[in-house]
This record gives sequence, C-alpha cells and structure tokens, in this order.
Amino acid sequence: MSDLAVTDFPAFYREIHGYEPFPWQIALLDRVIQEGWPELIDVPTGLGKTSVIDVAVFAAALGRAEARAGVPRRIFFVVDRRLIVDEAYRHAEKIAEALRTPGDDSRAARVAAALRVDGDTAGRPVEVTRMRGGVNWSWRWIERPDRHAIVVGTVDQVGSRFFFRGYGVGKHLRPIDAALAGTDSLIVVDEAHLSEAFLASVRGAATCDETPAPIRPTVVSMSASPESGTADVHRITNADEKHPEASRRLKAAKELHLVDVPTTKANTAKTMSGALAHWAWELQREHPVVGVVVNTVARARAVFELLRADSASRCVLLTGKIRPTDRDYLLAEHYERIRAGRDRTSAEPMFVVATQTIEVGANIDLDALVTESSSLPALIQRLGRLNRLGDQRTTAPAVVLHGSADSDGVYDTARPATWAWLCERITPLPHTPKVRLPAEPGMDASPSALRALVRALPPGQWATLREPRPYIPSLGRAHLDVWARTSPIPLNDIPIPPYLHGLNRGTPQVTVLWRDLPDDDTLWPDLLGLMPPTSAESIELPLRAVQRWLNGETGGDDISDLEAEHLPDIPVPPGGRTVLRYRSRDNSEVITADRIHPSDTIVVPASHGGCDRYGWHPGSREPTIDIADLAQSAVRRGATIRVGPTLARAVETYAPSLAPEVAAWVERLNTDYRDDPSPGQIRSLRSALGDPAPGRDELPHLAVLRRLTDSSRARLIEHLDTGTLLLSSGTAAFREDSTAAGSSISTAKLSLAVHQREVAEKAEEFARNLGMEPDVVRAIGLAALWHDEGKRDPRFQVMLCGGDRWAAAANDEPLAKSGMNPGDRAAFRQARRRASYPAEMRHEALSTQIATVLLVEVPDVDHDLVLHLIASHHGRSRPLLPPVIDPDPTTKIERDGVQIEVDTAQSVDWTSPARFERLNRRYGRWGLARLEAVVRLADIWCSARSEERA
Repeated sequence: MSDLAVTDFPAFYREIHGYEPFPWQIALLDRVIQEGWPELIDVPTGLGKTSVIDVAVFAAALGRAEARAGVPRRIFFVVDRRLIVDEAYRHAEKIAEALRTPGDDSRAARVAAALRVDGDTAGRPVEVTRMRGGVNWSWRWIERPDRHAIVVGTVDQVGSRFFFRGYGVGKHLRPIDAALAGTDSLIVVDEAHLSEAFLASVRGAATCDETPAPIRPTVVSMSASPESGTADVHRITNADEKHPEASRRLKAAKELHLVDVPTTKANTAKTMSGALAHWAWELQREHPVVGVVVNTVARARAVFELLRADSASRCVLLTGKIRPTDRDYLLAEHYERIRAGRDRTSAEPMFVVATQTIEVGANIDLDALVTESSSLPALIQRLGRLNRLGDQRTTAPAVVLHGSADSDGVYDTARPATWAWLCERITPLPHTPKVRLPAEPGMDASPSALRALVRALPPGQWATLREPRPYIPSLGRAHLDVWARTSPIPLNDIPIPPYLHGLNRGTPQVTVLWRDLPDDDTLWPDLLGLMPPTSAESIELPLRAVQRWLNGETGGDDISDLEAEHLPDIPVPPGGRTVLRYRSRDNSEVITADRIHPSDTIVVPASHGGCDRYGWHPGSREPTIDIADLAQSAVRRGATIRVGPTLARAVETYAPSLAPEVAAWVERLNTDYRDDPSPGQIRSLRSALGDPAPGRDELPHLAVLRRLTDSSRARLIEHLDTGTLLLSSGTAAFREDSTAAGSSISTAKLSLAVHQREVAEKAEEFARNLGMEPDVVRAIGLAALWHDEGKRDPRFQVMLCGGDRWAAAANDEPLAKSGMNPGDRAAFRQARRRASYPAEMRHEALSTQIATVLLVEVPDVDHDLVLHLIASHHGRSRPLLPPVIDPDPTTKIERDGVQIEVDTAQSVDWTSPARFERLNRRYGRWGLARLEAVVRLADIWCSARSEERA
C-alpha cells in the first residue's frame, strides 16, 4: 500500500464527512507521523476535536502500510461524563461504515486494505464499540486482538478495565479487557482537566511495568487549560483563525448576561427552579430552541416539570442517568430538532432541559441558553452548545443564574469564584418576576473572546476558577502486582477509584436495571439466567443514592452527571427492599439494600418504580417499564426475547401504533406453542414491521423484532420451571465463557482434536498478525493445542454426553463440546452429577499437568509461558486455580493410546504463583495478559464459529 500517503488525508476525510478537515487536523496528522502523538491537544469547543479519531485511523493505516512497529490497534476516546448524545461514537461508526463499504479506488478503500489483517474475513477493518456499565451479554466487545477498533467510554469504564478491575465485567474476563486497553492502544482523554488522576495513573503504570515499550499505551489529553504543564502541545494556528468555517465558529455571536437570584437555604430548590423556568419562558419569546442546563438531576427534573406543565412547547429532559434504550427513543423523537446543522427555517418552539451530560459529546445547537452558575470550564462547555456553528442570524443570548444561598456542592469553591470573576466584567441583574434582558449588549462570549480571556488570566487564577485538582495517590509496582492478581483477588485488594478520580473524588457506583419479577423471589435467579442483563437496559448510579431510595428515603436524585462527583458516605440502615444481585447466570442472589456492594449489578422489581422514559426518577411510584426485550437490539450475536405480556407492554409504551399487531402475535405464539408452530408463524409479524429506512438507525423494537422474524434459526424455547416462553435467533446468546460449563456447551458435538487444532491455528494467526516473535508464537500455538487436554478425564466425557456412560464409551474420540441445549442449565448440572464430576473442578488443572509431561519433549520453548497460558485460559490461575475436593481422583489419562500420570486431587498448583511472578517480570503485567488474550480470544472465536456451523 505504498500509494497511501499523508497528503491523501484531506480526500479521505472528505469522502467520509463531505467536507474538508480544518488546518489543525491536517497539521496533527503531520505531527503524529513525524514526531509521534503530542501529550496535549488544545482546541476550542466546536472545532471538531472528535476528528482526532479520523487522524488516528489514518495514521494507523499509514503505519500498517509502511510496516512500522508500535502502531496502536485500538483507539480509546475517553470522556469523564455520562453522555446523552455520544457524538464520538456516531463519528466512529461513520468512519467504520465508510471502511466497510468503500468506493472503488477511493482513499477509504486504501485505508481499509491497509488496516485489514490476515485471516479476518468479517469485512470490518475497524470495530466500533461503546463501553457502558452493567453486564452486557455481548461481552465480546472486540472479537480479535489483531483487529483495529475504536472504543468510546468513560473514565470509570476504561480506567477500571485498564487496571484489571473492570466495572460490570465478570472477574474472569477482566484480564482480556486489561490486555486490550493496556496494550496496542491509543488513549485520548477529552476535557482532560476533569481526568487528571486517571491520566497520571495510566502514565505512571506504563512507566513502572515491564511491558515492552512498543506495545505500551500512548496517552493523549485534550483540554483548553492554560496550565497544561507540558510544552508538548498541539494548538490551532493562524491558518485555523483565517479558515472560513473555523473562523465563523470561533467568532459565533453569543452574549452573556448574569442574574443574581435572592435565595435562602430553605427556599433555594424551589426558587432556583422557578427562576430557571422563568428565564426559559422569557427567552423563548424570540428564540425557538432554548436550553436550560443545571448542575443536578433533581433540579433538572424540577425545571422540566415546570416547563412542560405550563407551556405548549415541546419539552425534553436529557440527563446521563437514563437507560440507553430509553435514550435511543428520546433522541429519535427530538434530536433532529436540536442538532447542529439543522434546518432553522421551520423551527418549532422547544425546551431542552439538561445536566452536564450535554457539555461534552453532544453536537447540540441551542438558540438561547439559561444555565446555573458553575466552574469556568463547565460554563465554557455549556456555551459551546449555543450558536455552535455561528449560523444564527441574531445574537444568541446566554443567561447565567446564581443563587445567593445556593450551594449544591458540585463545583466546590470554583462556582462562587467563577461568579465573582464574571461579575467583575458585567453587572448582574437582580431577579424579579418582571425582569427582562437589558437593551445594551451583554459580555462577548464567543469562543475566540473566551479563549482570549482565559489566556489573559494571571498566573494561578485558572486554578481557582476550575474544579479543584484532586489529590492523586502515588502508584508503584506493588499496586500493579495486586491488581494483576485477578483470580483469586487478594483479600487486601487496593480500591481503584482513587487512582481514577483522586482521593475524596468519585463515589462508588452500582448498575441498576428493572425487570417484571414475580412475588416469589426464589424464581428471580432463574428468570435472569434465561435472559441476562444488558447494559442497554441499565443505569449507573451512586451506591448510596440507590440504597437511600430502596430504604424509602428522599434525596436519592440529588446527584450530578459528573463522573467524579463526591457524595457524603451516609450510613445505611439494615434491611431495605429486596433486589437481585446478578454476577453471572450461575451466580446471583436475592439480597436487601444494605448488602449491595460497589460495582454490583442489581435487578429491581419494576413494580418499585424509580425510573421513567427520561431516566432515574426516585420520586416516581409508577411501575417502571421492563425494556429487556427491546434492549436485545444492542446484543451483537443472537437475540432472545420473552414472548409474553412484558414485551407487549413495552411495545405499547414505545411504539403504540404497532402494539395491536405485537399483542396478537404474542398471544398466537403462546397459544400455538404446544402445536409446534411453523417458522411461518414466527415470521408472521414481519410484514407489520415494514422495511428498514436506509441510512437511519432503527428503533430498538424494530431492530430486535426484525432480527428475530428474519432469522431462519429462530426457535421457541419453553422454560418449564418459570413458565417463560422464549424466542431466540440463535445459540450464541446462551454461551458464557466465564462459567464453569460455558466453554463446553454447544448445539453440536465437536471433537477435542478438531477444536484444539482450530484454536491453535487461530491463536498463531493472531500472534503473527500482532508481530510477536517466532518463539512466542510457538509457545502460544502449543498452549492453544493443549488447552483442553483436561477434558480427557472420563468423567468429563460422560458429562458431555448428558451423563450417559454408554454414549461416552461409544464415541470414537474425546469431545470438546457437548451438543446439549445451551439454554438448559439444569440438564447440564444433572449430567455433571450423573458423571460424578466435582462441581468446581477446572479442566485447566488437568490440562496443565498433561502439558507438563508433553513439554519434556519440547526443549526450545518457554515452558513457564505455555503452562500459564493453559492454566489461565478461562481467566483463573492468576495466580491460583480454585481448590477442589475430589472424592474419586483421576490418576491416569489416556492420550493417543498412552497413559499419562495425573492427579485431580492436586487441583491447586503451588508452583503457579512463582511462575506467574516470573512471567509478569519477563513480559510485563499487561504484556502477559495480552498473550493470554490471544489464546482465550482464539478459543472463543473458534467456539462461536463451530456453533454457527452447527
């Protein structure tokens, strides 16, 4: 691909977006190619900072075309916000789609060819994913470690994964995520002044680990802070200021006015909400789309209720505390009316009430803005949503309200300091019921004017106007050693939040979702096992706020949308309402509110209320709509829905015009189920769904129902214990690598020799594509070739045959996969008992013992590495496998006619910790996890493909 050059970037960018890149973007690519990535990118809001992703993708393609080492394969775009509109994700999807279907002889075609790796026939040169909290059944967010990817996530989601403690990630999957985040990666942090602890911790970890330098993460900050602390900065230049489009955005007309609201501690909440609503009504006299941005979810809800109760205008509430599926419906209804670049000729009146969630990642363009006072960086971001492209015909007003006794604690001392600084430049108006904007112009709040003001600040003053810098605890090798131990996790584990947000910053989070659950809570684990939680139906919320709500206390929504907010640690009384703590299909328990732990995923009965279509609403007693069926649209491989009243009720709420057809279809399938309905009956709903609109994202109910009714593999499954009827489009939704049985459940039997050979070939392919040394490739191949040898245990083979010893004896060769129904977990447990296979026995322990014998004949390979990769290929043995008491130990295994001495009573290998320590020093903690990920993802890849073939 020598015909791909730096000078092709403008044409590549134009092919994807339809317009030319700004000069700073072109200059950034030149800099990356010549000197590497800068530490800081300082670009004003509104000038396309998200296009750093385009630069990174093109730079990676150039690096691959020129066979340069150390080219990042995964681009992480990190924002310290819970986003309502994730423009970075949309932007990345646009790039990925252009690379999936490039025009002939286009620059996109050349970039796609350069990025595509040997053996990857999926047609996706670049994978795009969005990290959210919660358990997502599509946990394979990247299928191949050698595939290029763009990942959008928050500090908590990316940071916790980086440090081997991924929030909402099964503990045995954490090493894979750590490897993917901590090697071959470019980590770009937007609004970096909010993420200083995360940046310092990641950079510090990279420097005190032995992971080879070429595969260590590259970390880049994006911020407009004048106190960058580094000379390695990439900024806009005169070329940008003279560029027609960039200049228009930099000089976009915005006038700022201040309003002082007299309040007392007793009346602050009511008075401020009323004042914010008053100014929204006032500005809408001349400006159709008015935004109201506030500091807490509680105040946003209060202002929203006032505006929609007393106005005929359309009104929407946007906070980050919303289920992603609900968000998709909200944006489908409202986003075209508020997005930048919309047609302004027929703008209808509309109020947009929001929290900090629209400060970053939202390409929203308001005609007028009302906002609470805040820190200066937050205010600059809010102003960035006003007259965003500079195309308003009149000046866009912004009114900043400050309550004299209002102290929400969100911005600490920066809020009053910023207010005082603003008051030095413009006299505030006193708030009265009849106050109007003055005739004289307000303060110039265009991006260029604000940039000049910030640059002119005296030394040190910026620190008083921004959020206080966090105290960042020091990080050393001992911390990394503790975090690298993921199985078992040390009892003295070191908490992650201080290293992501600083001490006394951030607050423990939990992931919450709502399901229709019966009164009998003994059925809850089985119901969640049938259709596990997904992130698309979940909200990340502060632990204490959730516990207070479950205990019936008020104030559970007095929280912000800042990732690093700090809430007081209020004692939780014992008891509280009952919820389900979900960890995996085989690991969930019914608990009371006081037993919820940080980073838990909890399932709340929908009858409790607490959430509506706008998000977290602890004051609501109305039953929450269970949207788990609609959220299946976000599951990548396969989909499963419950064919019953819950589905019908969700469709009636979100798509009332389709509700009668869906209700009739649900009733028909339930009635005809025992008569073995034909595929035609399953597909009978298809015509009512219509055809997908080209070029537009489908609403969740259409996406999931179309996928199921189009699938030739869709089948109905009845779960007798709960009386639930499921419709599944495939078996992949039932697989779970993190459970004891998950790796052995498949719809078709598969021989051990075939499976291990396929995994070895795929693992070696991954390793070669990643540029690993030949001796490492060989070690990986051997580990993959022997990883399931422990399944030769005769009892394991009987278990794979449903507990039938005669069927196991009739097999010509040992099996790797069972051929049992993946949805019938009870049948698999019964098969294990009939085979007398110990419940917690890990076949990896026996595989390692067998490999130890086989390695005697293989001198020129890293024996430690081969044994560790086998022992850890399901995420255990980091550094120990779990202890198991085997009442009838296996002492010999037959392999190709040869008896090998083993002992299942020795499931714990006490040499493993020392071996783990040596390998961490030899390859680095993240480097070793990377080698594990190659074997594990190859195993997962081959298992999934064998299911699809079946």
